[in-house]
Amino acid sequence: MSAREAILIGVDIGTTNLKAVAIDAARNLLSLCRRPMVIATPAPGAAEFDLTALDRALHDVLAETAATLAAKGRDLARVAAISVDSIGESFVGLDADDRPVLPVPTWYDRRTGRLRTTVGIGAKEWYDTTGMVDDDIYTIWRLLWWRRACPDEMRRITRLFSVADYALFLLGKAHVANPSLSARSGLADRNTLAWSQEHLAAAGIDEGLMPRLLPQGRVAAGLTAQAARRTGLVQGTPLVHAGHDHACAGFGCGVVTPGTFVDSAGTAESLTTVVSAPITWEGVNRGEYDCYPHAVPGRYLLSGHIPSSGGAIDWMTARLIGPAPAPSAREVLWEAAAKAPPGSGGVRVAPYLQGTGSPWNRRDERLRIDGIDAQTSAGDMLRAVHEGLAAWLGINVERFEAISGVTAGKLLLTGGGSRNRSYSEIKAAMLRRPLLASDVPEAAGIGAALMGGIAVGLFADAQAALAGPAPDLQQIAPDPELATACDAIRASLVAHLTPQSAP
Repeated sequence: MSAREAILIGVDIGTTNLKAVAIDAARNLLSLCRRPMVIATPAPGAAEFDLTALDRALHDVLAETAATLAAKGRDLARVAAISVDSIGESFVGLDADDRPVLPVPTWYDRRTGRLRTTVGIGAKEWYDTTGMVDDDIYTIWRLLWWRRACPDEMRRITRLFSVADYALFLLGKAHVANPSLSARSGLADRNTLAWSQEHLAAAGIDEGLMPRLLPQGRVAAGLTAQAARRTGLVQGTPLVHAGHDHACAGFGCGVVTPGTFVDSAGTAESLTTVVSAPITWEGVNRGEYDCYPHAVPGRYLLSGHIPSSGGAIDWMTARLIGPAPAPSAREVLWEAAAKAPPGSGGVRVAPYLQGTGSPWNRRDERLRIDGIDAQTSAGDMLRAVHEGLAAWLGINVERFEAISGVTAGKLLLTGGGSRNRSYSEIKAAMLRRPLLASDVPEAAGIGAALMGGIAVGLFADAQAALAGPAPDLQQIAPDPELATACDAIRASLVAHLTPQSAP
């Protein structure tokens, strides 16, 4: 079929929702359907995906997509590819009868400890192989933890998957992986784009359990007859593993060459940019940031994050006006924050509900509030969270520029956090540079869909996939008066954000 006739579907499996995006080859949105992810919390610190609910949600969301397209007169035979991305770090283990063996921990499940030193992997070797900061969330440590906690169950596993790998198994009986997502396991070598024999041995994992690692932009399988019956889509439709959701979101926003930085703010917040080759442990200041394969072949992502950006804002909102506030009460609070003076009356918030994130990567740090007195208002408190997060972003942008050697030509804002104008204005003033708010809806799903177009040959490469009209970008210029006020408080904000004690 011609590119003009083609339909591309991207499935984005996140922590909160599973979404299916259908677009045409010009990136026009044809359909957006979603289902909630179901997560169980059986014990303190535990958080597990419900695989039965995931199976149902995956097929249901594709069935709704097919019905929506058909209702619009679209021929489902024109669906050129279905591509899947997902969150990382989780694993799914199946037995010889393809039945799940163990619970599926989310990326933020806190039961896993820092186990790197227990298996003899040095900090530099770990980073230069995986490109991941030294944290406890990766699949390799989860597998070691489960092996110690449930040795009999672990022996029954015959195949291992990430969440996106498993979705492709449900749809096409494929047992394949993608370099940008496999990097998040700690079991893959970012340099060779193959499984690391040393890390598999350290985890006690036979390579025969692992998916086949495909290069980016390859067809994995075709939609099975059973999946076609459940979804209404055409049997044999090409299935593509698009990779990690952050990588796909960057691609969906048009980030394929160095020089554009993306600040994606939701429950968590990430800063990413593209580099041309893996950066070493020393090159990222002894492993301060992730640097792993992009969804796009031949490119790598430099990435840092804070795990509680929107989460910290929601936490503060709930403490000020209750856990289930009326929309009017929330609007009043946000207006008060917008009108509060720069500096928030001396209130300083380090928004570390789940640790610092980059560049310190300190899981032991917790949210800190200083400077409250009898005159402190609710608006001051919420604004102080915004200012703390804006200063966190400024710290990381400066370090990204030093590491990459590239000054940010563009700084794109995406995600739910970009929709609040006053918060974005604080960021622009704190960074003293214009920001561009992207209107790309569901960037990860669109990025995944475009990777499908590359895989089936609709586009010659990533640049061709992004050809055509660029998305509208709203410029947010720094207000001179606010920027001057931010200059006066920046040092105190940075000092408050910086951990004061040894880990």
